[in-house]
Order: sequence, then C-alpha cells, then structure tokens
Amino acid sequence: MCRSMSRSTVVVHGATGTQGSPVVRRLLAAGHRVRAVVRSASAPGLPAGAEPVVADLSVPASLTDAYAGADAVVVQLPLAFAADSAVPQAEAVLGALKGAGVPRAVFNTGGPPVAEPIGVPFVDARVLLAAELPGVVDVAAVVGPARTYMENLAAPWSLPLVAGGEIAYPLAAELPVPWLALDDLAAAIAELVTDPAPPPLRIVAGPQALTGDQAAAELAAALRRDLRWRTVEPGEYERMLAPHLGPEAAAGIAAAYTPPPPGTPPPPAPDPALIRTGTTSLREWATRQDWRC
Repeated sequence: MCRSMSRSTVVVHGATGTQGSPVVRRLLAAGHRVRAVVRSASAPGLPAGAEPVVADLSVPASLTDAYAGADAVVVQLPLAFAADSAVPQAEAVLGALKGAGVPRAVFNTGGPPVAEPIGVPFVDARVLLAAELPGVVDVAAVVGPARTYMENLAAPWSLPLVAGGEIAYPLAAELPVPWLALDDLAAAIAELVTDPAPPPLRIVAGPQALTGDQAAAELAAALRRDLRWRTVEPGEYERMLAPHLGPEAAAGIAAAYTPPPPGTPPPPAPDPALIRTGTTSLREWATRQDWRC
C-alpha cells in the first residue's frame, strides 16, 4: 500500500544538474524532504535544504541504501552512451527500487519518450526503465518533453553564437517546436510525485509551437538585439557540443537529431490527453537568463 504523500521523503537523481535542481526546489517548496543523490558529499550546486546522499549508479547496493525508507524516487539518468554503462545503470535503479521497497517512482526520460529499443544504449536504457518500472513499484509515472528545452539556447555552446546574432540548432527552420522551460517540466514532475492516480505517461510541452524564425524573433525581443535562425547539420552540432560535454556525449546527442532514412514513417502523434502544457513562454524565459558569454 502506498504511503501518504502529504509530506514525503523523495530521493532525486541528478539533483545538482540543470534538470534536477528545479525539481529539488519545487519539492522543497512543497514541504517535502529531499534526499539528493550525489557522488560526493561535497558536490557543488545542491539546492539549500536538500540532504545529500552518496550513491553511484554503477554500485547497485549504494542505490538500495539511498532509497531506504523513501516514499518516492525521481529518476533522471545521466548522459551515458556506452553500452557497458547506460543499460546497467537502468537495471541498477530497477533493482534498487525493488530491493528498498519504494512505493512510487517518477522517471524523467530527459527527451521525447521512445517506445522501442533502437540499438543506441542511451535510448535503450530509457526504454528499458520506462517499460519495467510499473513492475517494481506500486505507482509508476514516466514524464518527458514533447520536443526540446529552452535551456539549450542559453547553454555554453550556444551563448557565443547568440552574442553574435545567431541561433544555431539542428532542427528545420519551418518545424513548429513547443520549446519547454525546465521549470515547467519540474512542476509536472513534482505534481506526479503526489498525484494519487498519476497517468503512466505524461508529455510536457511549452505553451507555443514556434518555427525557427519565430523562436529567433521571440529571443530578439527579449534580448533587444537582432537574431536570426540557422539550421545546422548534426555533425556541426556535435562539434559545438564536444568542447563542453566531451566527444562521446556530443556524438550521442547529435545522433538523436539525425533524420531517419527516407521512407521511414513518422512516429505517431501523442495522445492529447497525455500532454501537459507549460506556462513559460520563450520570451518570458529569455528575460530571466544571463546571456553573458
């Protein structure tokens, strides 16, 4: 039987990262106790009020200890692309959830949810975790963005280009994209932690579907400077990412933007009932960012 979620102990993976920090802040503001999974007790960037708990995804027993007595776990897997690390990390989380008897888990896929393995360890680990989660906890919820994050536009690999008047991204200029703020994703995750009957899948979209030129216009209005959109090939995007994320992660992320072979049918559109729309517009989000290089 699930425990009361009015004031819960919630374990959060990736608590010091760009996706995990807003989740921690949301949960703390709601009055929950937060255990932040870190690899070192002195990990920088941990939101005030969270309790660090040292654990490692490569050491399953450490996860079981970290989850002990928790009411819920928010799982966010790292950017791991090697076959010998990505899938074992998902397996370790599943084993620890079962071993610790955690009643509820919310899994943030970190990208648009994928239903079937595709032979890419980073993706396949997420497919495995999403598929197996309902069998190891009483209440399981999977959440992910409809497309991509606003924060990518202010990331270190994008800032110098924005300063020069350009948004470079591996998406077609004519494609309408519901850019999502990570704080809106965090709000959805925090709700799923306490929802008495959460949907098994929640897709979160931004409030506006913008083409490349429209996205550039929104940022230009917020930054009060001229900006243009430029579609780049995945290979160029990989070269942008590599100095900041390393060659393996850069190659893996860029591969996710590689168009499918000609003739491949498009993925089915998500059920509108599964979509939660965020409230943060791209222009509003942009006014809050530090755009200094």
